[in-house]
Amino acid sequence: MTPNFLICKSERELEVRHAQDFIANVDGKHALTLRQFYEEMADLLEIPNFSFTLEALNDALNDLQWLEDKRVVLYFTNTNELISKERDPAKLGSVLNILDATAEDWKWVDEDETFDKKELIVVFEDSPRIRKALDAESIDYALMSSLK
Repeated sequence: MTPNFLICKSERELEVRHAQDFIANVDGKHALTLRQFYEEMADLLEIPNFSFTLEALNDALNDLQWLEDKRVVLYFTNTNELISKERDPAKLGSVLNILDATAEDWKWVDEDETFDKKELIVVFEDSPRIRKALDAESIDYALMSSLK
């Protein structure tokens, strides 16, 4: 099974694979702190009534019913900067774990549920920092270019 996280080398590589999908481009330069990250996510995903906490992020990503698209791609660019100015460096790991768990949860939603099934795909622009963070959290990832 494909890991929940993918790493890509270029935006073009992402666009070729996910041209028909909803792509939310989270720029790490605009998400230096956890608060800025929440603001970016709320804005890009148009999250209604978002309260800017990890729990609220988890709840929103496990819902996504306000989006029409079946497949939602979170594409993180400038990953060397992503949540890099947060006082507690463990916050990046917490975010990564929520993203990983949520993407996994969507894989197991039945088609006959009372809400539309979504697919959450998390893609990171390659950087040594993001690979180190994923490795530190023991989160599996694959290179997008290695997928068929």
